[in-house]
Amino acid sequence: MAYYLGSTSDTLVDGNGDEVAGSSLDTNVGLLRYVYYFDLGGMRADVNVLQPFGGLDNMSIGGTAVGTKDLSFGDTTLVGTIWPLNDPENGRYFAIATYLTMPTGDYSTTELGLGSNRWSVAIQPGFVFNIAPKWSVDLVGDVTVYGDNEDGLGGANVEKDPSYTALGWINYNASDRTTLSLGATTSWGGAETVGSIKGADVESTTVRVAWSQMLDPTTQFLMEVGHDVDAQNTFERDATLTLRLAKFF
Repeated sequence: MAYYLGSTSDTLVDGNGDEVAGSSLDTNVGLLRYVYYFDLGGMRADVNVLQPFGGLDNMSIGGTAVGTKDLSFGDTTLVGTIWPLNDPENGRYFAIATYLTMPTGDYSTTELGLGSNRWSVAIQPGFVFNIAPKWSVDLVGDVTVYGDNEDGLGGANVEKDPSYTALGWINYNASDRTTLSLGATTSWGGAETVGSIKGADVESTTVRVAWSQMLDPTTQFLMEVGHDVDAQNTFERDATLTLRLAKFF
């Protein structure tokens, strides 16, 4: 699979919920993902490898430009998933995915890029079920725990609290080839502590619409657009765009 993930923002919201004037950030990220499916103990399973690359542009905070890397590699992520429930006849699926992200990406304290310089592990259960002919619902949540970044600004150790995400989609299968979706995602947590100083949690809520289309029996195209309706201690994105091209073998 190949992804493009882009966003644009001219609003930074601080930890108190106040906008920081003169702030902006654009992101342009590509992602390559390989997925291999197999059976494990009578259950459907898969393994994934994800490799992001790209950069951050037009970043400023309070009118001051921030150095960024236009092109860098992000952290490599390994994923394993099992399906304790895999019932295509009744349109019911329950999966548990584990994400291990390794600090392999480009990292600098003076130029922000896609590398985080820390390990992280995420557990993500997800449930998909039909609610009516041609209609289905996706419900997904995850929790991520983080290792320390031992090379923060000035050599400081940067700890990070666990973060949490919940998302839902309602999908309309217009045909065997076309699916339209409406969804929302909310995330919270992930406060960082530098030395003895603890920052605020990062919070955001995004609404999204998506269209996926089978171009042929083994190729799928997906386009998703989104808009942040709430943010705190992070950039509130005016628009997000995700494009995905998947080839099935």
